[in-house]
Amino acid sequence: MPGVLVFSSVYRPPFDEGVKRVVRHLHLELARRIETTLVTLDRGPVEDAEAVPDGPWGFVRGLRRVCRTARPDAVLYVPDAYLDRHTAVRLGLVRLAVGQRRIGVLTLQPNVFDLPTRMMLRLWKPDVLFTQTETDAGVCARFGIGYKVLSPAVDAERFRPCADAAEKVALRRKYGLPEDGRLCLHVGHIRRTRNVEWLVRLRLPPDAHLVVVGSRTRALEQDAKEALINHGATIVDSFVPTIEDLYRLADAYLFPVQDPYAAIEMPLSVLEAMACNLPVVSTPFWGLVRCFEGVPGVYFAETAEAFGNAVRRALDGPAPETRQAVQHLSWERLAGEVLESLIR
Repeated sequence: MPGVLVFSSVYRPPFDEGVKRVVRHLHLELARRIETTLVTLDRGPVEDAEAVPDGPWGFVRGLRRVCRTARPDAVLYVPDAYLDRHTAVRLGLVRLAVGQRRIGVLTLQPNVFDLPTRMMLRLWKPDVLFTQTETDAGVCARFGIGYKVLSPAVDAERFRPCADAAEKVALRRKYGLPEDGRLCLHVGHIRRTRNVEWLVRLRLPPDAHLVVVGSRTRALEQDAKEALINHGATIVDSFVPTIEDLYRLADAYLFPVQDPYAAIEMPLSVLEAMACNLPVVSTPFWGLVRCFEGVPGVYFAETAEAFGNAVRRALDGPAPETRQAVQHLSWERLAGEVLESLIR
């Protein structure tokens, strides 16, 4: 039976950040279809993965050992979270360890093909590069690298709308949030790079309240947190295993991120909010515009003023149809696309 080895250096709990969650979902779905071995670096708790040393030669020897045992036909390398000179070095070590096996690289942010990276790719290019946008198709064509744009993915069974108003009130009571009025939600790192300044400057209607759920993967910036609190926002900065509850109890989802390296190209939080049928107000961020421009209930804004106006339109507008736009997307489909290109 064919098998695949998945390597990611960042696979460890808590699973509250984009790259980690993509790797976890993809691993679980691949394992349902094919013999799958997950490998990460030995930097602490690794859950259901095998750990190999971080140092170059220890890494190569460790990965070779895993390959001798698991005998995978192909390797999927998921960097944190894009291809640049540093991850290209790691790619070279992966190639040294796994020999002539097919290698796929799945990147989740815009790649940086500077001169050192290009030189290394000439020596140990992957067989296929998986991305979430078409940005790097031309570069891959010049290097003779297979190129595949993957579909977005979301668990539409886990992330669903509230059954009724009573469920929404019960969830708000559970998390100590206002039971009346309208709640605007943002989920992600509480850092200036996430453009939280737009949330701080946001002028909400009198009956609306802002809730920001911070990730534990990266330390929050205290000044950004205090600015949000001073603006009246509620901050949830502990790990919430049932994060779907917080989408379900909200009335709108806000995504103010502009920096292309502050989130993955297809932000999971936006997809999860849409699966819960929330109206979404976002910057025109990478893959979101490509996939969801024109969807009723999705509003794109390029300035802080336009963002604030869009939030008010989203709260007062007609019922959204955002779930309809994502409920056909699945991790099963994404895993199938990866295997189709990786296993020959």
